[in-house]
Amino acid sequence: MNNVLIPPEVSVYIGVLVQWGFLMAFLYSLTTSINNPTKQAVWLSLVMAISYCFSFFIDIYDITYIELFCYDVATLFFIFFLRYYLPEKRMSTYLLFGLSINSLLFLAMHIDVFVRGNYTPWWFWSFYTVVINMMDIIMVSIFFVKKDFLMLVHATDKLVNGVMRLKQSG
Repeated sequence: MNNVLIPPEVSVYIGVLVQWGFLMAFLYSLTTSINNPTKQAVWLSLVMAISYCFSFFIDIYDITYIELFCYDVATLFFIFFLRYYLPEKRMSTYLLFGLSINSLLFLAMHIDVFVRGNYTPWWFWSFYTVVINMMDIIMVSIFFVKKDFLMLVHATDKLVNGVMRLKQSG
């Protein structure tokens, strides 16, 4: 995986920063929920912190995109599982959105590099680098902002309501 635009030495620091962000999100959620009966943010941030902290033990020089894809898909399943039991909607929507985008990008990079054998950088590699890091920042920030700042929940509700109306009328 050392053929991407960001050198592995820099990727390690970005990864550590994101891991630290999820750990701080967990600790922040834990402290703000002490006198609060709702613990959804604690559980979601714990899943994300554990998921991203597992990557701390991965050798950045030997991991493949398909392995990163599998890690994100496993985390997606945990979030779906928690979403079934926790009534919280906003944070889980942002986490599902970010992890879905990340996993699709990991899969696309795997197909580009390992299936198609493309080792020359092109615009998609730059897109991948920017979007992966943006999604990580968005997922960390939802635990602190706690607002629908990208209007994802609003858009999802509108889409679901529109589909339900079509089903009822058709």
